[in-house]
Amino acid sequence: MVFVFCGALATPNAAQAEVFELASNGNFVQISRPAWKPEPVLVPDYVGAEIVEPSQMPTMPTGTVRQHIQHAAAKYGISSDLVDAVAWQESRYNPRARSSAGAMGVMQLMPATARMLGVTNPHDVRQNVSGGAAYLRAQLERFGNNVPLALAAYNAGPGAVMKYGGIPPYRETQNYVRQIMRRLSAISLQRNTYE
Repeated sequence: MVFVFCGALATPNAAQAEVFELASNGNFVQISRPAWKPEPVLVPDYVGAEIVEPSQMPTMPTGTVRQHIQHAAAKYGISSDLVDAVAWQESRYNPRARSSAGAMGVMQLMPATARMLGVTNPHDVRQNVSGGAAYLRAQLERFGNNVPLALAAYNAGPGAVMKYGGIPPYRETQNYVRQIMRRLSAISLQRNTYE
């Protein structure tokens, strides 16, 4: 099974397409490669890190979070499906989520990243989602609209992606990318089935 992710996910002006193949072990393998990127790292099956607090706090209605996701995605010119998938993977849309590393809110922004993005209240859904979308957009631009690399940078930091020349060999990051790419593929497949 082959999936094509167009650069249009990241920006309407992009004409690049990335092609991934679903291997028999369930991992995505990139079969189109940017010139600078080495062989892709296969992503192992692994159950990712869990969020420390989300079940203890009330969550905002999903519809409201999704409205902020739609707005932020349009503002930064990226796919709302991509922002939505990151928000789901990061916090299950919980504005009160806090990770053991200190990341906060729907998009799980680290305090320094939140400050850099002008997010004064990381638990404010509008600010958090807007900041997360801006950061995701920056990673897409940094890595040539390569969605898996941008996701890896969002999770592990751009320095780790540059250091390893691809998705870092961290189980959490590899699982993170795999889960989001599967979610995006399922959304795409569902849309194609009903069109």
